[in-house]
Amino acid sequence: MQKKMKTVIIYISKHGTTEKVTRIIADKLNSGKTELVNLRNENLMDIEIFDRIIIGGSIHMASVHKKTKKFCELNNSILLKKTLGLFLCCMETGEKSIEQFENAFSENLRKHATSTALLGYEYNLDKMNFFERTLVKKISGSKESISEIDYKRIENFVTELENNK
Repeated sequence: MQKKMKTVIIYISKHGTTEKVTRIIADKLNSGKTELVNLRNENLMDIEIFDRIIIGGSIHMASVHKKTKKFCELNNSILLKKTLGLFLCCMETGEKSIEQFENAFSENLRKHATSTALLGYEYNLDKMNFFERTLVKKISGSKESISEIDYKRIENFVTELENNK
């Protein structure tokens, strides 16, 4: 019988979408217990104890959260020794989304990762402050909350992780 991988998903979620996607990924993994760490609220324990590390974030104001970038920079050498997955939640598609992904994660981490994915987005207008709501309505052209999470891509992301242990 194959040993279960000790997995952690490290993420930052401001309005709940990245956390929602993180929980979906954790539920689909066949790794037994998966620890979830929101860098916004928690200090991270020693990541050396994990076999697999998944890092997720979202794009706000055209950039991934600075804590996500800092975490990756500080732990680069450890991350390059682990099974690694990287994902982003962002509204952009095509070249713009690829550019945002490349800006979020360093080239060496992207090349090392077993699985990488852009997993869609949501606008939770009720969780945003006035400024954020106004900006999102202007950019998106929508006056309602929108959910465009890509469940098929989540499934593919998890399958790639599971197949490349």
